[in-house]
Amino acid sequence: MKHLSTFTLGLISIFSAAQAQDSLQIGYFDEWPLPAHYGQTSGAYDDVLGAKAEWTAFNSSTAMFAALETGDIQIALSQGLVPFLLIATAGHDFKAVDIAVSYPSNENCFAHPDLRFSATNTAALNGATVALAIGTTTHFNLNQTLTNFGIDPASIEMINMTPVQSAAALTQGKVDIACGWGPALTTLQDFGTVLLSSDQKAAIGIKNYDTIVIRSSFGADNPEVVAKFLKVTNELNAAYTANAARMVASIAAPLDMFEGTVAASMQGFEFPSITAKLGNDWLGGDVQSHLKQLADFFVGQGTMDKALDNYVGSVDASFLQTAANLPLIDAE
Repeated sequence: MKHLSTFTLGLISIFSAAQAQDSLQIGYFDEWPLPAHYGQTSGAYDDVLGAKAEWTAFNSSTAMFAALETGDIQIALSQGLVPFLLIATAGHDFKAVDIAVSYPSNENCFAHPDLRFSATNTAALNGATVALAIGTTTHFNLNQTLTNFGIDPASIEMINMTPVQSAAALTQGKVDIACGWGPALTTLQDFGTVLLSSDQKAAIGIKNYDTIVIRSSFGADNPEVVAKFLKVTNELNAAYTANAARMVASIAAPLDMFEGTVAASMQGFEFPSITAKLGNDWLGGDVQSHLKQLADFFVGQGTMDKALDNYVGSVDASFLQTAANLPLIDAE
């Protein structure tokens, strides 16, 4: 038997009497490292579930949601908020059951130095040209940022570009502002002037996060399985927060990524506690409100045809609540 950590052994003792299904199919994104992949390497999920956890990589939200719809996977480990919003609005019976990761500092907008933007010269943004991915949370966040500065978003010319294209356009002087995430963020940070810091974004309610998503019918048929999965995932998140360096190699291995790349990619990732996520700032109300805000914004921008009256039914915190009520685990 492979070496099992104290973390895994503790979980086995909690769930050994629970009946498990034969396997659990988990979908994840290529090159999007999360603490859950430590459990993929160690076998923690297999041991807790009493079944084989099978992991499938995807390179698009559309493909992952299609697999969730057909039952080829049962859990989408980390889905962006806008792709989930589109699916929920289209009437697919999926539920967001947890926050996978919060990354407030992993997306932002930057002004060209020649614009001379500063906290005391926000008027420099009037009439600016902006490169960004239209129809994303970045688009919504820019709108919130401009409104916070008293700038009419209608005065801004927006050009639809990927983050890499946006960063290139800014450094080449083709646009006044560029927004992005991922590898392009480094280029933007090195060259431009940030519009809002992470703390400033938080102060006006700007968030960036992914959700864990299941099909409603799977949750109804397998509530204990979902709760166990969330328990393991959250304990791995807590262990990573406590000692990230210890886990990087095991996270990198199943993703076939360099350890340095994983460490850099996860810089700025935040993993709120279960208690926090069950509160009003997350699944207790804010996620539902945020989905509605996004939907109404995108309808107004013409990138969505309609919005639901509300998105309360798109979020189900009951599985996370069950996970929270399971016995505490010493993850170290």
